[in-house]
Amino acid sequence: MFKCKFSVMIYMSSVKYLKKDSGGLFTGIFQGLAYVAPAATAASFFVVEAGFVGASVPLTFILATLGVASAMYMNYSFAKRISHAGGYYSYISAGLGGRLGGFGALLYYTNVLGALVGFSTLFFAGVTWPLIPQLASNPYGWIPLAFIPLVLIFTLLYFGLKPSLYYTLIGGIIEVTVLVAFSLFIILSPSTHNSFVPFTLDGNTAGSLGFGTLYAVLGFVGLGSIITISEELHTPKKVVPKAIIYGLIIGAVVYIISSYAMVVGWGIQNIGSFSTSTNPGFTVMFNYLGPIGVTIFILITLNSFISNGIAEGNAFSRIGFGMARDNLLLPKSMAVADKKTGSPRKIVLFEASFVTILSLISGLLFGPFIGAAVVTTLNGVVLYVVHILANISLPVYGKQKMKLDFKKWLPFLLGPIPATAIYLFAIYGSFTPIPAYPLSISLYLFIIMLVAGILFIIYLTLRRTPEEIRKIGSVEAIEEHEGN
Repeated sequence: MFKCKFSVMIYMSSVKYLKKDSGGLFTGIFQGLAYVAPAATAASFFVVEAGFVGASVPLTFILATLGVASAMYMNYSFAKRISHAGGYYSYISAGLGGRLGGFGALLYYTNVLGALVGFSTLFFAGVTWPLIPQLASNPYGWIPLAFIPLVLIFTLLYFGLKPSLYYTLIGGIIEVTVLVAFSLFIILSPSTHNSFVPFTLDGNTAGSLGFGTLYAVLGFVGLGSIITISEELHTPKKVVPKAIIYGLIIGAVVYIISSYAMVVGWGIQNIGSFSTSTNPGFTVMFNYLGPIGVTIFILITLNSFISNGIAEGNAFSRIGFGMARDNLLLPKSMAVADKKTGSPRKIVLFEASFVTILSLISGLLFGPFIGAAVVTTLNGVVLYVVHILANISLPVYGKQKMKLDFKKWLPFLLGPIPATAIYLFAIYGSFTPIPAYPLSISLYLFIIMLVAGILFIIYLTLRRTPEEIRKIGSVEAIEEHEGN
């Protein structure tokens, strides 16, 4: 009797659908921008950029914006027609079928897992570690710091999408405002020697400019993550495409202004030392804005890592929910959400354990920085493969499912081509030449993931009916699940 009553209570507290109307345009925009993490990128990627292209960092972000616009064309086109928690894997399924959709799901899940482990957890711990003398001298001092983003991220996720979205909205507005305001202060300072040089080649070769632009493109990764929460937004087929466009514009403006400020603030003539210095962004802020200014910048940078992790967590939990609903790797029993908050709590608790264990293993084996580099290299490359598949899926979808005439179909074919070329170049550049150990581990893990994906395709072919495969990542599968 008691057991039966308890089971009914559990059933009544859970539903098989994500909570509708949990966000709108502005929360959607800052879901993407939080994943992009402009302040954290300014404090980290700009250093790598300068090592490739010197003073021409702003030029690489201008070029990257054009490439990202091509990448977002695919997101924009699909988002007007498909709303699915699986995000990119549902887009792949739409044109290329459920088998490749399942392959994409495995890679996409790996991508966001790696982003949470590498960027939000280990990089946060690695950046914070030297700032606290009591921990800096301890080889394991980074571990308690890694738990700060982990606890905050998964606590917010446990209590639903709304708290997460409002955190990233408020934090994102502050982050963008402070970063732009501080950058303009540096640019307009009487002691700054402004120049047009950062917008020129400045002696760079095509190769160095290409690699610099590649890293600038990485700075926009996650802008399209809004597609994973599309089922929970108000009028998603209108809101998501708009949020993608506005997010791209805001991100581009922030990157171009802040990268220019960093370059001229450091000094174009001395830019060679920028990439070899420790936290040069903090140094520039201290020189122009003093201890209070640099403290504020450090705080928004650290919060940028956390906001990034929350946005990644939103995407991770929704992809996991979509995969469980489609019975891909995760059991269907996990595809339930809390009736009040809409949080997929079973998924959240499972993923919190998974991310924590992998973060500790990676950090203990290689240290937080190298561990993060290994994981983020892998997660970047698998994302390129996912994007390439989705880019190929778009014209197939337009031709086969939408039956567009040639004039309307041609943009579906041509729009994603520049992005696909960039992704292929990025994959080539990541492993050519093969990096030294331990970064070479990323290559071997990537090969393992591709083999695992192929085996998963074979498994789906042998164990699923054609009708079940067809429904992977589809709106029809959502309706059937929620109907049950």
